[in-house]
Amino acid sequence: MYVELHLGDIVQMRKKHPCGSFEWEIVRLGTDIGMVC
Repeated sequence: MYVELHLGDIVQMRKKHPCGSFEWEIVRLGTDIGMVC
């Protein structure tokens, strides 16, 4: 499965952040993906 991601995209993950949110913002793309809640 291939999903196209761009900087600034908001994605919904299955595992929630300790703050209780399921939504994450993409802040870095490359060999890894940086996300912030």
